[in-house]
Amino acid sequence: MSANMTVDIKIGKNVIDSRVDAKLSEAIKRYVETKKELDLQTGKLKSIKDELVIEAQNVLKSVDETGVTFITGDDSVKVAFGWDISVSDEATLAELLGDRFDDLVTTKVSYTPTAKLKEMSLQDDGLKQCLNVKEKAPTVTIGK
Repeated sequence: MSANMTVDIKIGKNVIDSRVDAKLSEAIKRYVETKKELDLQTGKLKSIKDELVIEAQNVLKSVDETGVTFITGDDSVKVAFGWDISVSDEATLAELLGDRFDDLVTTKVSYTPTAKLKEMSLQDDGLKQCLNVKEKAPTVTIGK
């Protein structure tokens, strides 16, 4: 590895600094290589998962179960199927369920801040009293 590894630092569309930093340059290269390897392995894993799902569907089509475990030696894999069910037509569902609607459906009210309110909340301590403000984990992605 060359000790003369230049790193350009870009904020937005502008390069704000360019410096020789072998350690940072190496970290960037290791990240990109590792991410590419992970993406390749993720693709392979998805293919294997698809095979297992097809086999699980075949095994479960004649029984009233939603999961199956495949075991070979000390290794085992469980395949479970589930459903995400939400209300799409409240009025018809209420009519069909009648008096049982309130027992079988949970009603929620949700308040979601707009992008502008989120921006304002980072600068106004008064607003912070009314909001839950939590810092997200940093994301790292490969640039184009």
